[in-house]
Amino acid sequence: MTMFGSQWLANAGATYEIEQSIRFNYVDDPSLTIDYGSAGNRRTYTYSVWLKRSNFGSFNMGLFGSGVNQDNRLYLRVNTAVQFVDVTGGAVPFNVQTNAVLRDPSSWYHVVLAVDTTDSTASNRVKIYINGTLQTSLASTSYPTENLETRINSTDDHYISLINNAGGSSEYDGYMAEINFIDGTQAAATAFGEINAATGQWVPIEFEGTYGSNGFYLKGQDSSALGDDSSGNGNDWTTSNLAANDQMSDSPTNNWCVLNSINLGTSETLANGNLEVANSASAWRSFSGTHGVSSGKWYWEATQTGTVGAGNSALIGIAEYQEADFARLAVVTKIGPAAGGYAFENWTGDKRDPAETSSSYGTAPTSGQIVGVALDLDNAKIWFSVNNTWQASGDPAGGTDEAFASLPAVEWCPAGSLYNATQTYNFGQNAFAYTPPTGFSALNNANTPDPAIADPSAYFQTTLYEGDGSTQSIDQDGNSTFSPNFVWIKNRDATDAHALFDTVRGATEVLSTNSLAAEATNADTLTAFESDGFALGDDVIVNTNAESYVAWQWNEGATPGFDIVSYSGTGANRTVAHNLGVKPGMFIIKQRGAADTNWGVYHSAVGATKSLFLQSAGAAFDSAEYFNDTEPTSSVFTLGTNAQGNANGGTYIAYVFAPVEGFSAFGSYEGNTNVNGPMTNLGFRPAWLLIKNADATGSWLLFDTARDTYNAVHKLLFGQLANVEDTSTAYLDIVSNGFKIRSTGNATNNAVTYVYAAFAENPFKTANAR
Repeated sequence: MTMFGSQWLANAGATYEIEQSIRFNYVDDPSLTIDYGSAGNRRTYTYSVWLKRSNFGSFNMGLFGSGVNQDNRLYLRVNTAVQFVDVTGGAVPFNVQTNAVLRDPSSWYHVVLAVDTTDSTASNRVKIYINGTLQTSLASTSYPTENLETRINSTDDHYISLINNAGGSSEYDGYMAEINFIDGTQAAATAFGEINAATGQWVPIEFEGTYGSNGFYLKGQDSSALGDDSSGNGNDWTTSNLAANDQMSDSPTNNWCVLNSINLGTSETLANGNLEVANSASAWRSFSGTHGVSSGKWYWEATQTGTVGAGNSALIGIAEYQEADFARLAVVTKIGPAAGGYAFENWTGDKRDPAETSSSYGTAPTSGQIVGVALDLDNAKIWFSVNNTWQASGDPAGGTDEAFASLPAVEWCPAGSLYNATQTYNFGQNAFAYTPPTGFSALNNANTPDPAIADPSAYFQTTLYEGDGSTQSIDQDGNSTFSPNFVWIKNRDATDAHALFDTVRGATEVLSTNSLAAEATNADTLTAFESDGFALGDDVIVNTNAESYVAWQWNEGATPGFDIVSYSGTGANRTVAHNLGVKPGMFIIKQRGAADTNWGVYHSAVGATKSLFLQSAGAAFDSAEYFNDTEPTSSVFTLGTNAQGNANGGTYIAYVFAPVEGFSAFGSYEGNTNVNGPMTNLGFRPAWLLIKNADATGSWLLFDTARDTYNAVHKLLFGQLANVEDTSTAYLDIVSNGFKIRSTGNATNNAVTYVYAAFAENPFKTANAR
């Protein structure tokens, strides 16, 4: 067995490293327990834990608690929301629960429970923090009575994973790390974490306070005794149904690839920290890993357990990351045609390409034999091995005799398909069975390249503000600040028009996406672009007293992939230069000086043969007059003869966007009409998301994480309408590596194609779960 050294755990730039976590596999009934000999402070205490969740369902998901039976217990749990609830004699004396739901399996959350029942203010008696933010939007606000002595810190048995000694469906499923309990102090989240100055992300720090008599610190440092207390108090916990291999190197400071539990077909199930996948159906189902990569050399292993044969088979390989949307399909073919995948088939030993062309390749593995995958994206090649024998005399270290070469230059992720079979995966968070080829790395955040844009707030921000009916400056509140080149403002409380401004046309020059009108000069709107925001006059569309506004702001440049282009029309087919140096993913055009002119939209997922109108809910339509059926290039975009984008002598403004890995993406997804909606991998956690039904009538939907700070996302504005903000539907979850549709209906999830544009809050390498 090969174990990697500490360099595999390093997370460049972090000042505090967490080297391991404890894996809890729900079906094993895992738990940690302790029976204190004497009670501690039952009124004042703090519990802090980092979580990487695996599966979501009707589990109680106990995090910490104490009790004797179902009717007498006090526990902190996470089902979808985080809840701290007391049950005494079957009644519920208090219950505090967040509206925020935690449904992201790809990265880590930090949860802090801080209790002080001696506080005279009820809402101060129980505080719940998620990723450093005090939760004030609560589904339940039934607080403990003043000076109540709770069951926590009593002499009753205490549990982690279970919520009481009755067991049942209470066990946690996933990973826990850095578990701290402070006896006698109500601490804030800042005792355990801080904002990283370089990324704006919440990260762990070492707790440096006093633990108190019953306090403990569990970090799983000893694989043979995962419940050992590292606080110095000796408050060791007893493990149940936890083994040495449940000590994992997956941690809040080094997030590892696992299989994505929100991107599965209907009959698949995951277990063992989302490293085991099973499909009981006699039909192909597919799945993908959480991490995408576009460069570097990577190695992982997969093992099929049970019968291997024609009716019990598996594909092991890769899929295009942004195309690996398996949640939308009840039945898929295989990862090749479903997501451009390349794979090795266990049953035959054949290799398969995206067209499902099968060719003889090597020896078919038997049950329990290990298939190794070596992916070299620097040279666009992939190899497969069986029990450390590289098939067809392949040599990944030497770069020869590969299974496939000339892989497309896209982002790839581990992926596979199963037909009535079970597989286990290892991306390196446990010891590999075999030494990877020289130069190949395990798939974790520490090994993935640093993103080109470490802090997206330097190039895009959403700012919320309240109107004052006078004049005011609106300052950005992100981790970084910049002087915006493009500002899009919408009143959330009134049917005022959208108001768009840019530095090319100048301050006070207004365009509205919900209108065909020409540009208007309004001296009382946006009056100046400032170093960290913008200044406003008192016009109602930007500054009505006591009304709420949102402002989306972009910084222009090749680095963030954004160019503002002003040009004059010719009336003849032509090209217009841009400065991005790569092909645009989307551009928006508006004639400035003429009324009744459309907002023309090119989107790469629709193509240059079709156009969309931003001021219209209409579907994409086919017309060569708009873009002359010619795709944009790294230096120009092409226009046809239509006056909407190219009238002779007309003046135009174009907002041109290109995809930047880890910062922006422009693509499409297919709806599945199911509340278990499509999963779209972006490689970042989006801060802003635009969605449009491309096949039929449907609004331009505008979401952001400033208005919806936690899931589910339901605060919606419409790009083509002046409507007030709508909050009637929970449309989707924004997660650390993309977004997951959680609704049905024409808006986001009919049996049609939807296009999207997204800009990052954090690249996946540094993003916490949300």
